[in-house]
Amino acid sequence: MSLFKSWCFVMTIASAMLVGCGGENGGEDLVPATGMVKLDGKPIAGVSLTLVPQEGVKGRGGYAVSGPDGAFAFQSDVDVPGVPAGNYRVLMQKYAMPDGSPIPPDASAADAGIVNQLLPIYADPDQSPAYLTFPAPDPSGITIDLKSKLR
Repeated sequence: MSLFKSWCFVMTIASAMLVGCGGENGGEDLVPATGMVKLDGKPIAGVSLTLVPQEGVKGRGGYAVSGPDGAFAFQSDVDVPGVPAGNYRVLMQKYAMPDGSPIPPDASAADAGIVNQLLPIYADPDQSPAYLTFPAPDPSGITIDLKSKLR
């Protein structure tokens, strides 16, 4: 009977630890993180967006890919929509074949010669000029308008 009680105690503690962990976001409440990305004023599909938490933001950030209408919805983990509230630097890339066509599904990125179609500054964690704050201060939505050329 003593072995059974010890096993129950261990299982109770383990369960409490798992419940108290709060997942990958460090137990923070998540807020919706959606918007639209445009290139020179036009919606752009296939942009990979990564949120890098700035000072005071807990968690790992988030990631999203823009759809055909440029819309994106960040998630903090697989099947976990939203991110912890706070300010983030945004890194963005859009990879394609050198001629601009989509990457074939059976192509290896290393062998296909894919290129980032956005300016390199948008993918640089030290220089990206894009910042977002969630929850969004403007309820009408967030739009990131990228430029194809620096002025």
